[in-house]
Amino acid sequence: MSSGDKQHYVPAALIGGFGNAADRKRTRHAVVCWRRRESGAALETKAETIGWVKAMYRLKDPADGLDPDVVDKVWKVIEPHISDAVGEFEKRTETAAEREWLMVYASMAGVRHPDFEHAINRWLAEWGKPDVRGDDVHRVRLEALENGLVPLREWRWRILHSPPEAPRFTLNDRAWSYVPEFDRGARGRRALYLPLNSRVAAVGWLGESAGGFDHLTLRPNWVRWLNAVTWTLAPMFVVGHPDDAAALSAERTLNEVEKAMTLRNGSFQGITRKFLFDEI
Repeated sequence: MSSGDKQHYVPAALIGGFGNAADRKRTRHAVVCWRRRESGAALETKAETIGWVKAMYRLKDPADGLDPDVVDKVWKVIEPHISDAVGEFEKRTETAAEREWLMVYASMAGVRHPDFEHAINRWLAEWGKPDVRGDDVHRVRLEALENGLVPLREWRWRILHSPPEAPRFTLNDRAWSYVPEFDRGARGRRALYLPLNSRVAAVGWLGESAGGFDHLTLRPNWVRWLNAVTWTLAPMFVVGHPDDAAALSAERTLNEVEKAMTLRNGSFQGITRKFLFDEI
Protein backbone atom coordinates (compact mmCIF):
# COMPACT_ATOMS: atom_id res chain seq x y z
CA MET A 1 0.00 0.00 0.00
CA SER A 2 1.36 3.41 -1.00
CA SER A 3 2.31 5.90 1.71
CA GLY A 4 1.25 8.72 -0.60
CA ASP A 5 3.11 11.03 -2.96
CA LYS A 6 3.57 13.79 -0.39
CA GLN A 7 6.71 12.46 1.29
CA HIS A 8 8.17 14.76 3.93
CA TYR A 9 11.90 15.06 4.47
CA VAL A 10 11.14 17.11 7.61
CA PRO A 11 8.33 15.53 9.63
CA ALA A 12 5.21 17.69 9.49
CA ALA A 13 4.58 16.96 13.17
CA LEU A 14 8.03 18.34 14.00
CA ILE A 15 7.51 21.48 11.90
CA GLY A 16 4.20 22.08 13.65
CA GLY A 17 5.90 22.14 17.04
CA PHE A 18 7.35 25.51 16.07
CA GLY A 19 3.94 26.98 15.31
CA ASN A 20 0.53 27.57 16.77
CA ALA A 21 -1.32 24.25 17.19
CA ALA A 22 -4.88 23.93 18.48
CA ASP A 23 -4.15 20.29 19.36
CA ARG A 24 -0.64 19.42 20.56
CA LYS A 25 -1.26 15.82 19.52
CA ARG A 26 -1.85 16.90 15.89
CA THR A 27 0.90 19.42 15.34
CA ARG A 28 1.12 18.65 11.61
CA HIS A 29 -1.93 20.90 11.22
CA ALA A 30 -0.34 23.79 13.15
CA VAL A 31 0.04 27.22 11.59
CA VAL A 32 3.67 28.26 11.23
CA CYS A 33 5.50 31.06 9.48
CA TRP A 34 8.29 30.24 7.08
CA ARG A 35 10.88 32.20 5.16
CA ARG A 36 12.47 30.97 1.98
CA ARG A 37 16.16 31.49 1.34
CA GLU A 38 15.46 33.81 -1.59
CA SER A 39 12.75 35.80 0.20
CA GLY A 40 12.88 38.51 2.81
CA ALA A 41 9.32 38.00 4.03
CA ALA A 42 8.05 35.27 6.36
CA LEU A 43 4.61 33.95 5.40
CA GLU A 44 2.06 31.83 7.25
CA THR A 45 1.22 28.29 6.17
CA LYS A 46 0.27 24.94 7.69
CA ALA A 47 3.08 22.65 8.79
CA GLU A 48 2.00 19.78 6.54
CA THR A 49 2.26 21.93 3.38
CA ILE A 50 6.05 22.39 3.45
CA GLY A 51 9.17 20.25 3.72
CA TRP A 52 8.17 17.56 1.22
CA VAL A 53 8.98 16.38 -2.30
CA LYS A 54 6.66 14.29 -4.43
CA ALA A 55 7.50 10.57 -4.07
CA MET A 56 11.12 11.41 -3.22
CA TYR A 57 11.75 8.12 -1.36
CA ARG A 58 9.78 5.84 -3.69
CA LEU A 59 11.80 3.03 -5.27
CA LYS A 60 11.72 3.10 -9.05
CA ASP A 61 12.72 -0.53 -9.56
CA PRO A 62 11.90 -2.47 -6.37
CA ALA A 63 12.68 -6.17 -6.06
CA ASP A 64 9.79 -8.57 -6.42
CA GLY A 65 7.50 -8.32 -3.42
CA LEU A 66 9.23 -5.23 -1.99
CA ASP A 67 7.00 -2.26 -1.18
CA PRO A 68 8.12 0.72 -3.33
CA ASP A 69 7.48 2.99 -0.33
CA VAL A 70 9.50 0.94 2.15
CA VAL A 71 11.92 3.84 2.75
CA ASP A 72 9.18 6.36 3.50
CA LYS A 73 7.59 3.89 5.91
CA VAL A 74 10.84 3.61 7.87
CA TRP A 75 10.42 7.24 8.94
CA LYS A 76 6.97 6.46 10.31
CA VAL A 77 8.57 4.32 13.03
CA ILE A 78 9.32 7.46 15.03
CA GLU A 79 7.02 10.15 13.62
CA PRO A 80 3.90 9.17 15.65
CA HIS A 81 5.93 9.71 18.83
CA ILE A 82 7.28 13.19 18.08
CA SER A 83 4.79 15.19 20.15
CA ASP A 84 4.94 12.88 23.17
CA ALA A 85 8.74 12.51 23.16
CA VAL A 86 9.43 16.23 22.76
CA GLY A 87 6.83 16.97 25.42
CA GLU A 88 8.69 14.80 27.92
CA PHE A 89 11.97 16.55 27.13
CA GLU A 90 10.24 19.90 27.60
CA LYS A 91 8.96 18.82 31.03
CA ARG A 92 12.39 17.31 31.90
CA THR A 93 10.67 14.00 32.62
CA GLU A 94 12.08 11.94 29.76
CA THR A 95 12.90 8.26 30.25
CA ALA A 96 15.23 5.87 28.45
CA ALA A 97 12.52 5.42 25.80
CA GLU A 98 12.51 9.13 24.85
CA ARG A 99 16.29 9.24 24.88
CA GLU A 100 16.43 6.31 22.47
CA TRP A 101 13.82 8.06 20.33
CA LEU A 102 16.14 11.06 20.11
CA MET A 103 19.05 8.87 18.94
CA VAL A 104 16.93 7.36 16.17
CA TYR A 105 15.48 10.73 15.19
CA ALA A 106 18.95 12.32 15.03
CA SER A 107 20.25 9.53 12.79
CA MET A 108 17.19 9.77 10.54
CA ALA A 109 17.49 13.55 10.27
CA GLY A 110 20.97 13.12 8.88
CA VAL A 111 19.84 11.05 5.88
CA ARG A 112 16.38 12.38 4.94
CA HIS A 113 17.13 15.65 3.16
CA PRO A 114 17.05 15.93 -0.66
CA ASP A 115 20.72 17.00 -0.49
CA PHE A 116 21.70 13.52 0.76
CA GLU A 117 22.51 12.20 -2.72
CA HIS A 118 24.87 15.10 -3.41
CA ALA A 119 26.49 14.81 0.02
CA ILE A 120 27.07 11.05 -0.11
CA ASN A 121 28.48 11.22 -3.64
CA ARG A 122 30.86 13.99 -2.62
CA TRP A 123 32.07 11.78 0.24
CA LEU A 124 32.41 8.74 -2.04
CA ALA A 125 34.42 10.78 -4.54
CA GLU A 126 36.81 11.86 -1.80
CA TRP A 127 37.43 8.18 -1.07
CA GLY A 128 37.83 7.30 -4.72
CA LYS A 129 34.63 5.26 -4.83
CA PRO A 130 31.95 5.27 -7.55
CA ASP A 131 28.87 7.40 -7.00
CA VAL A 132 25.36 6.07 -6.40
CA ARG A 133 22.19 6.81 -8.32
CA GLY A 134 18.52 5.87 -8.36
CA ASP A 135 17.37 3.27 -5.85
CA ASP A 136 20.94 2.77 -4.62
CA VAL A 137 20.74 6.24 -3.02
CA HIS A 138 17.92 4.97 -0.80
CA ARG A 139 19.83 1.81 0.04
CA VAL A 140 22.72 3.97 1.21
CA ARG A 141 20.29 6.18 3.17
CA LEU A 142 19.18 3.21 5.23
CA GLU A 143 22.73 1.94 5.70
CA ALA A 144 23.80 5.39 6.91
CA LEU A 145 20.82 5.50 9.27
CA GLU A 146 21.80 2.20 10.89
CA ASN A 147 25.51 3.01 11.02
CA GLY A 148 24.85 6.45 12.48
CA LEU A 149 23.06 5.06 15.51
CA VAL A 150 26.22 3.43 16.88
CA PRO A 151 28.27 6.60 17.54
CA LEU A 152 25.23 8.69 18.51
CA ARG A 153 24.55 6.38 21.44
CA GLU A 154 28.05 7.12 22.70
CA TRP A 155 27.69 10.88 22.52
CA ARG A 156 26.91 13.22 25.35
CA TRP A 157 23.53 14.94 24.94
CA ARG A 158 22.17 18.16 26.36
CA ILE A 159 18.53 19.30 26.19
CA LEU A 160 18.38 23.05 25.71
CA HIS A 161 15.48 25.15 26.98
CA SER A 162 14.51 28.60 25.76
CA PRO A 163 12.85 30.40 28.70
CA PRO A 164 9.80 32.67 28.29
CA GLU A 165 11.91 35.83 28.26
CA ALA A 166 14.05 34.50 25.37
CA PRO A 167 13.21 34.18 21.67
CA ARG A 168 11.64 30.96 20.47
CA PHE A 169 13.80 28.43 18.63
CA THR A 170 13.52 28.18 14.85
CA LEU A 171 13.94 25.18 12.54
CA ASN A 172 15.47 24.92 9.08
CA ASP A 173 14.63 22.47 6.32
CA ARG A 174 17.60 20.22 7.13
CA ALA A 175 16.29 19.92 10.73
CA TRP A 176 19.83 19.92 12.11
CA SER A 177 22.99 22.01 12.02
CA TYR A 178 26.57 21.58 13.07
CA VAL A 179 27.27 24.17 15.73
CA PRO A 180 30.47 25.95 14.67
CA GLU A 181 33.33 26.33 17.10
CA PHE A 182 32.65 29.22 19.46
CA ASP A 183 35.26 28.95 22.19
CA ARG A 184 38.90 28.53 21.19
CA GLY A 185 39.21 26.11 24.07
CA ALA A 186 36.75 23.72 22.45
CA ARG A 187 39.67 21.90 20.78
CA GLY A 188 38.04 21.73 17.39
CA ARG A 189 34.98 19.75 18.45
CA ARG A 190 31.64 20.26 16.73
CA ALA A 191 28.21 19.65 18.15
CA LEU A 192 25.10 18.42 16.37
CA TYR A 193 22.24 20.84 17.04
CA LEU A 194 18.62 19.66 16.67
CA PRO A 195 15.74 22.06 17.36
CA LEU A 196 12.78 20.01 18.62
CA ASN A 197 10.08 22.64 19.13
CA SER A 198 9.86 26.37 19.75
CA ARG A 199 11.13 26.02 23.34
CA VAL A 200 13.23 22.84 23.32
CA ALA A 201 16.30 21.74 21.36
CA ALA A 202 19.02 19.12 21.72
CA VAL A 203 22.75 19.27 21.20
CA GLY A 204 25.00 16.22 21.05
CA TRP A 205 28.77 15.80 20.84
CA LEU A 206 31.55 13.33 21.39
CA GLY A 207 32.41 14.15 24.97
CA GLU A 208 35.36 13.38 27.15
CA SER A 209 33.27 10.62 28.70
CA ALA A 210 30.85 8.37 26.81
CA GLY A 211 27.12 8.98 26.99
CA GLY A 212 25.09 11.09 29.39
CA PHE A 213 22.08 13.42 29.31
CA ASP A 214 21.48 16.72 31.06
CA HIS A 215 19.39 19.89 30.69
CA LEU A 216 20.41 23.55 30.33
CA THR A 217 18.26 26.68 30.33
CA LEU A 218 19.77 29.20 27.93
CA ARG A 219 20.21 32.93 28.19
CA PRO A 220 18.35 34.88 25.48
CA ASN A 221 21.48 35.67 23.47
CA TRP A 222 22.35 31.99 23.24
CA VAL A 223 18.97 31.39 21.58
CA ARG A 224 19.56 34.31 19.21
CA TRP A 225 22.96 32.85 18.32
CA LEU A 226 21.51 29.37 17.66
CA ASN A 227 18.71 30.83 15.54
CA ALA A 228 21.36 32.64 13.50
CA VAL A 229 23.11 29.30 12.98
CA THR A 230 19.79 27.80 11.86
CA TRP A 231 19.18 30.55 9.30
CA THR A 232 22.77 30.75 8.07
CA LEU A 233 22.94 27.01 7.37
CA ALA A 234 19.38 26.62 6.02
CA PRO A 235 19.50 25.05 2.54
CA MET A 236 16.06 26.32 1.45
CA PHE A 237 13.90 27.70 4.28
CA VAL A 238 13.46 28.34 7.99
CA VAL A 239 10.33 27.95 10.13
CA GLY A 240 9.15 29.77 13.24
CA HIS A 241 6.10 30.75 15.28
CA PRO A 242 3.50 33.01 13.59
CA ASP A 243 3.99 35.61 16.33
CA ASP A 244 7.65 35.83 15.32
CA ALA A 245 7.07 36.60 11.64
CA ALA A 246 8.73 40.01 11.87
CA ALA A 247 11.79 38.61 13.64
CA LEU A 248 12.05 35.78 11.13
CA SER A 249 11.86 38.22 8.23
CA ALA A 250 14.70 40.22 9.79
CA GLU A 251 16.83 37.21 10.87
CA ARG A 252 20.53 37.92 10.51
CA THR A 253 23.41 35.66 9.58
CA LEU A 254 25.70 34.17 12.17
CA ASN A 255 28.46 36.66 11.37
CA GLU A 256 26.07 39.59 11.70
CA VAL A 257 24.77 38.38 15.07
CA GLU A 258 28.23 37.71 16.46
CA LYS A 259 29.41 41.14 15.33
CA ALA A 260 26.44 42.80 17.04
CA MET A 261 27.05 40.91 20.29
CA THR A 262 30.83 41.31 20.44
CA LEU A 263 32.08 43.54 23.23
CA ARG A 264 35.31 45.51 23.25
CA ASN A 265 37.10 42.75 25.18
CA GLY A 266 36.21 40.21 22.48
CA SER A 267 33.60 38.36 24.53
CA PHE A 268 29.94 38.02 23.53
CA GLN A 269 27.31 40.02 25.36
CA GLY A 270 24.88 37.89 27.36
CA ILE A 271 26.78 34.64 26.70
CA THR A 272 28.88 32.92 29.33
CA ARG A 273 32.40 31.80 28.52
CA LYS A 274 31.34 28.18 29.02
CA PHE A 275 30.70 26.61 25.64
CA LEU A 276 27.40 24.91 24.94
CA PHE A 277 28.97 21.50 24.89
CA ASP A 278 31.46 21.81 27.74
CA GLU A 279 31.24 19.05 30.31
CA ILE A 280 29.16 20.04 33.36
